Amino acid sequence: MTTITFHLINDNADDAFWYHAAELCAERAENDQLTYVVCANHEHADGFDEYLWGYRSDRFVPHTADPDDVEFAPVFIGTQPAAGGFSYVINLSGKLIEQPASRTMIDEIIPADEQARNSARERWRHYKTQGINPTHRAVGADTK
Repeated sequence: MTTITFHLINDNADDAFWYHAAELCAERAENDQLTYVVCANHEHADGFDEYLWGYRSDRFVPHTADPDDVEFAPVFIGTQPAAGGFSYVINLSGKLIEQPASRTMIDEIIPADEQARNSARERWRHYKTQGINPTHRAVGADTK
């Protein structure tokens, strides 16, 4: 059964969105869970890749954006919401993850702005039509 969690970022810090996504990536990597991080575009993917290299000095996240290296890192960064072969997905793109029932877990990271929240509501409704009951979690400044 698929678990979908919407993480509602309620922190206006510049890096709150990426910080929370990085924490989830670290958790997945520590549990050896091959995870696909879906970014909005290549610039966004490059930015998140760079962020992961130094977001915390005490917690390294092995990751790659190179499809040839996916077997060497538990976290893969890409831009295709329909990419298969990943049971765990962290969605930073704001786009709908296709075939959600084929995933074990989808984490939707939602920034604080209203446009992103409206888009998330649409995805929530879509997932419900697929027979999946998403949950949500508020993420504030105190979770850093």
